[in-house]
Amino acid sequence: MLLIGARLGRQKKAEGVSTETKKEKREHSVWHALWPYIRQYRWLLLTAALLNAFYGLAVTFQTLMPRYLIDDVLTDRVVTNSHRWTRLLVLIVAYLLVSIVGRMLVWHISYRIFTYVREKIIFGLRASFFRHVNHLSRHFHTQHQSGELYTYLFGSPLGQVQNYFQQVVMAAPGAVFTLASTILWLGSWDWLLSGVLLLTTCTVTAAMLGAQKRIRPLWEDFDHTEATVTSYVADMLRGSRDVKLYAMEQKAAADFESQVWRIGEKIYQRDVRSHFEWMKNESINYACFVLMCAAITWRYLGGLHDKPSATRITIGQIQAYLTAFIALQGPLNLLFNLATLRASADAGMERIRTILETVSTTPDPVGPMAQVPHKGDIAIRNVRFGYETGRPVLRQLNLHIPYGQHVALVGASGAGKSTIAQLLLRLYDPEEGEILIAGVNIRHCLGSELRCRFGVVPQDPFIFRTNMRENLRVTRPRATDREIQHACELANAWEFVRELPGVLDAVVGEGGATLSGGQKQRLAIARALLAEPDYFILDEATSALDTISEQSVLGILRQAVNGRTALIIAHRIATVKYCDRIVAMEDGQVAQDGTYEQLLAEHGLFRNLVEGQVLRG
Repeated sequence: MLLIGARLGRQKKAEGVSTETKKEKREHSVWHALWPYIRQYRWLLLTAALLNAFYGLAVTFQTLMPRYLIDDVLTDRVVTNSHRWTRLLVLIVAYLLVSIVGRMLVWHISYRIFTYVREKIIFGLRASFFRHVNHLSRHFHTQHQSGELYTYLFGSPLGQVQNYFQQVVMAAPGAVFTLASTILWLGSWDWLLSGVLLLTTCTVTAAMLGAQKRIRPLWEDFDHTEATVTSYVADMLRGSRDVKLYAMEQKAAADFESQVWRIGEKIYQRDVRSHFEWMKNESINYACFVLMCAAITWRYLGGLHDKPSATRITIGQIQAYLTAFIALQGPLNLLFNLATLRASADAGMERIRTILETVSTTPDPVGPMAQVPHKGDIAIRNVRFGYETGRPVLRQLNLHIPYGQHVALVGASGAGKSTIAQLLLRLYDPEEGEILIAGVNIRHCLGSELRCRFGVVPQDPFIFRTNMRENLRVTRPRATDREIQHACELANAWEFVRELPGVLDAVVGEGGATLSGGQKQRLAIARALLAEPDYFILDEATSALDTISEQSVLGILRQAVNGRTALIIAHRIATVKYCDRIVAMEDGQVAQDGTYEQLLAEHGLFRNLVEGQVLRG
């Protein structure tokens, strides 16, 4: 039932039901979600924003400078020519100081500060996301594919947040101060024309807020589609080998085009609606410009009645108002575009926040935690468990494994053998019952510490896209090359490792694409042996090996796990024959329990498995 709250919330939105309070909306905003990462850098961000405010003041002076050139230098008939050049020199010096120091230098300093803080915040968000996702249980990972999760870290959601964040800190303060300072500066010249500029600003701001509400659902829809399609495409790319094996190239290409066009349709809907909102904003600007031209003409002609020319606006002021109106379109458009960016950032942050707020179904204990015993009996008591199919896989299972005993789990597919191993590792937690090691409930132990006590050889081991040394060190990060070589020799893996170019420095392909199934399985065995754990879980540990290699590796494994607990899941008689005990599973329960000789002599499940070749020779 993961993410059910978030899903119900989205369903209500789709049905037009609005139940969010103002507080809830505020808590779902991009700023509320980012605040934990911004908090420690808030003073640096404030400094960058204030510096950008000075940038806005500099833009205002640059915009209005032509008025002083026209009225005070060129057209003032009272001053002499020498005074004109003096005024021009002062104006030029002031312009250069404001432009180079007040605009370029200040902006560069603020950009350096912001860029540093931005990368720190993005790093913190990515690190938190990655740690949290790795901490979540297998329930979560069966619902979210790797391609989808990758987009959260490096794709559109975080990109949308980053773009909006940068515009707000680096561009918005300058735009706001440019608007405010320009209107106030011009307000001392003519109240009517300044009023038109203020009306333009207020009208565009109102349009911006309305556009934001209309655009956000389109971004949410796009983000959801992108996540679905990305997961599909990533799955197809991972399965490229099988696409070729089954001659699926044409079908795969057609499916790819169909999926990708879904994104194209969403982008079309989103961008066309955004463009329509922009057109409305442009129309407002056009109407306000016409109003400005009419007001300028009215004021220049002296109003409704003839008035002395001294009360009329000057040519320089006319130039200033027209230049200001055009120049302010940049800040106004930037603020309007923030509506689109805010909608996209909120939608992207909502996706990230949903993952970050997902609660693990295998949480680590709060408060004092129990230590995982190094040596102890394993007890499974009245355990009931099922995946999301609704059908229980284990039904009130009871099983006791004394420390040092080698126990084989056998049975048909779906009997619950691998599920027991996953519960022991706390990849899942039982719905009912408990699992104990030396009397300690594993729910009370730190999950990562518990898994470090187990040496696991999965049926399909994953090989990371790095060199051979790091692939083997996953279970023991500080192992020396000599220790790695010894583990490989025990696992019968050194014979192919030493032939690789660079030996331990050899880089394997994605998912171990350059290795055979048997080679990957030997590396998994070497990993388990290198860890020197207290407990072993061998899930079809030799299924990909040939008969000769299997006999050799089995002998080594029996020697390596001697004196330690080993849980062995297998479909081969050779693997289970020498175990201390065999547990035959059926329908999530223990059907038979005994030695190989005892169970083979009885009429029952184990004998049926052998005779039916479910257990192969």
